[in-house]
Amino acid sequence: MDRAGQTVSATTFAQLTGVSRERLRTWERRHGFPAPQRAGGGPRRYRLRDVPRVVAVRRASEDGMPIADAVAQAAFDEPSGEISPLAFAAMVEHAPLPVAALSGPEPLAVAYVNGALARVTSGSGAGADLDRVARMLASSPCGPHLQALFTAEHEEALCEHPRWDGRPGETRSIAFRLPVQPGQPPLVAMVGIEADRERALVGEVAALRHELERLRERDERHGRWLEAIGRLAADFQVEASAAGRDSALDTLVRQLNATDAALATYLSGQLAVASSRRGSLGPAMITVTAHPAIARTLRDAQPAWLEPAAAVALGVPRGLYACGVPIVVAGEPLGLVLLLFDEPEEISPDVERLLTAVSAAVGFALLRDRLAQELRDAAAQA
Repeated sequence: MDRAGQTVSATTFAQLTGVSRERLRTWERRHGFPAPQRAGGGPRRYRLRDVPRVVAVRRASEDGMPIADAVAQAAFDEPSGEISPLAFAAMVEHAPLPVAALSGPEPLAVAYVNGALARVTSGSGAGADLDRVARMLASSPCGPHLQALFTAEHEEALCEHPRWDGRPGETRSIAFRLPVQPGQPPLVAMVGIEADRERALVGEVAALRHELERLRERDERHGRWLEAIGRLAADFQVEASAAGRDSALDTLVRQLNATDAALATYLSGQLAVASSRRGSLGPAMITVTAHPAIARTLRDAQPAWLEPAAAVALGVPRGLYACGVPIVVAGEPLGLVLLLFDEPEEISPDVERLLTAVSAAVGFALLRDRLAQELRDAAAQA
């Protein structure tokens, strides 16, 4: 901000107006419009208030009006009224974000801080505290960017640096070279873009995104379980043979991203596993009363993760976790569907209801097998 008003770089001005930098220079050379400012041999800077006038000239030209006529017409659109330097200085002084002006490059020094920055440094914005701020900036990753700004290697930079108040943590500021009168030493401005409220909001947004991702993963997992259960029920309705049960277990493994699955049948107080679908489990038999957690699972007919002792007794390999889905029909325990995972999966109320439906389908299949075997035995005896 100077006597001509707020200015922006040629690149920014071109983005705001939709007129390329080359075309802006052509208009300047032929028509004296727009008139940029240049400090010595420095880069062109354009008045922000000229944006609507340049846009008006561009639109008039696109409608077929000669450029000279469009420029002449835009001359009547010169905005009246300027913000006074005192008003602008007051605006910067009372801005709710830290603002600093730096001199340098060697040594780097803090020439000015506004009220917001003074409150988080020394309370007065002077003396040793500003020297501390200058040293902090010079030794931070932001230091090389500030050096480049003083040598006019680029026009602006987004800097991450330690907090202004010296407390642990990082903050961010935009740094840019200020236009100065010819012969005056260069100045670099820094404007903070993170207040405490913004940092807190960033943390809240990150937490919400994490929760959203967790919910999305849970919904995807529930969808896989629902699809697997539907296929399992359909398989048992069509075929209740051992081949049908094996196919259903394979479906569970694929859809649930399980490591393996097996059927443990219950008979005379014991659970027996012949083998699992992918070979993780071999023949094993345990007495249910020796494992109260399994007895409780069968009694309550609720899916649960097996305790380590029960998992070891059933031959579950080290590093895998076993979920037992009880098979109970009319109060009679018939066995467990064992699902092995690399990590424990959440058993939510929805998943528990679905797994209970699976166990019911498996139970009726086992009952049909038992009835068929009893009929065959009876026929053989007859």
